[in-house]
Amino acid sequence: MKRIEIIFSQAVEDDLTLLLNTKNIKKYTIIQNVMGQGESIPKMGDEVWPQLNTMFIIYCSDDESEIIKTALTDLRNAYPQEGIAVFISEANEF
Repeated sequence: MKRIEIIFSQAVEDDLTLLLNTKNIKKYTIIQNVMGQGESIPKMGDEVWPQLNTMFIIYCSDDESEIIKTALTDLRNAYPQEGIAVFISEANEF
């Protein structure tokens, strides 16, 4: 089982949600209004840096993880100026 964290600009949220739905990925947690700074412009929700990020957390099978990785590569290529960070780790459920 994998844990996938996706932190991305709110500007691409609709496209990411649609992408996950078309890949039949229906189980995820959404955290809105995420602030931070990474490789793209800061997203702080203030007067200087007004944009914000969103975070999706997905727990899925190894096979679903590969499908999501491929889909996110396509999304990054479509929006090269938007920040889309992806972290994948092993997860254990008990």
